[in-house]
Amino acid sequence: MTRRHILTALLCGAVLAISRDTGQFGWLALAAFVPLLVLALRAPRPRDVALLLFVPAWMGEAGPMWFYGRLLPMVYGLAVAQALVFMLAALFMRALYRRFPAGVAPLGFAAMLAAIDYLHSLVSPNGSFFALGYTLVDVVPLLQTAALAGVAGLSFLAAVIPAGLAVLYVRPRDLSGTLAWSVPVLAALAYGVWQLAQPAGPAVRIALLSDDRYAGRVFNHPEAAPEVAAGFARQVAAAAAHAPVAIVVPEKILAAGTVLAPPAGSVVVAGLDGPAPQGGRLNIAALYRPGAPVDTYLKKRMVPGYEADYVRGTGELVTRLGDVHAGIAICKDMDFAQDLRLYGQRDVGLMLVPAWDFDRDAYLHGRMAVVRGVENGFAVARSASQGLMTLSDAHGRIVAERRTVHAPGMLVGDLPTGRGGTVYSRIGDVFAQVAVAAWLVLLALLVWRWRRVQDRPARRM
Repeated sequence: MTRRHILTALLCGAVLAISRDTGQFGWLALAAFVPLLVLALRAPRPRDVALLLFVPAWMGEAGPMWFYGRLLPMVYGLAVAQALVFMLAALFMRALYRRFPAGVAPLGFAAMLAAIDYLHSLVSPNGSFFALGYTLVDVVPLLQTAALAGVAGLSFLAAVIPAGLAVLYVRPRDLSGTLAWSVPVLAALAYGVWQLAQPAGPAVRIALLSDDRYAGRVFNHPEAAPEVAAGFARQVAAAAAHAPVAIVVPEKILAAGTVLAPPAGSVVVAGLDGPAPQGGRLNIAALYRPGAPVDTYLKKRMVPGYEADYVRGTGELVTRLGDVHAGIAICKDMDFAQDLRLYGQRDVGLMLVPAWDFDRDAYLHGRMAVVRGVENGFAVARSASQGLMTLSDAHGRIVAERRTVHAPGMLVGDLPTGRGGTVYSRIGDVFAQVAVAAWLVLLALLVWRWRRVQDRPARRM
């Protein structure tokens, strides 16, 4: 371990700190991984490079630690776990590189990271949070892979590109090694370009409302419920001048039982909070339609440590906006691909999402919802207190966006809807499951080869 190696690792860690799991500049993580993987491939022994891999990977979790550390202390442990996963994956890649053809190493590295992201999402109370694939959310052509393989497909691409470049740097004349990883990347890029050229569904005008002065107000001060309701009633009336098809109000901003009168030709989706009759609390998205009873959707996925006493929902809510099927979900629900796939299977073309972020994580959390739209072929209209009001189309392109403030805010835009029914929404996590199988097979082959090497001296004796 030389001084140059240490400086390289720290520089890579600094780049990862501003890109990995921040929601912004995610593509920089791809470049930052390359020098670290080159160090892993060239290291004489695994222990010579383990710390150089762990430290910058841990630095790469600076975003979540800054966003959530003082609110959710568990994030520090998750950051360590993420760094350990990267270190072990890089050492796994090194072992493959030394025992198999060069092209196997980047594919094995990518399969391991995609597999672990998938397995983690199945058991984590935070769903697909921390998945490497979110680094590609602003690389729109590659982002389209989510419509085929979900976020696991994005994690595979985000891993195989730097791993392949590292192998190319170490062994530049190995054509088969280069083709092994570059062909799937080029195929994904070609698919993405083709997908972006496909026509969108009909555009609908959406109005997103916010006012951070009222975030959490009805929970902490129930007596303020009439004031908050009156404030948003005025905003809904102001939005009516733009003739929106739908108006979205943030999560838990109004008291349960509040009635908002929707303008003619519009629906309103608003987040309500209140006590449950059987005990605990309810986090509701209420759907108000002219001349119709109020429909409600109950949030399914709760923020660990913050919403333990909330009653979990079990169903979906779909309505029609003209010729478009529109679904409703709330904030953290959008972190769980398996839940949102149920809307894709119903050919929903638009999701209306009340949300409430932690201010610092606005970009990261909002972009995770964007990925759900690409996975399932629907546009997303998401209005978050202490976050972003975002309109994104079914290909993940941001149509309009605005930061919320401590004052009435409105974002109005014509949002092209999606057509639903993607490959991913039909077949689910097949790619992720294949990645798990590929990783385990390669791991078994490594163990088998290692045992054969260990047995040779004994046989000679």
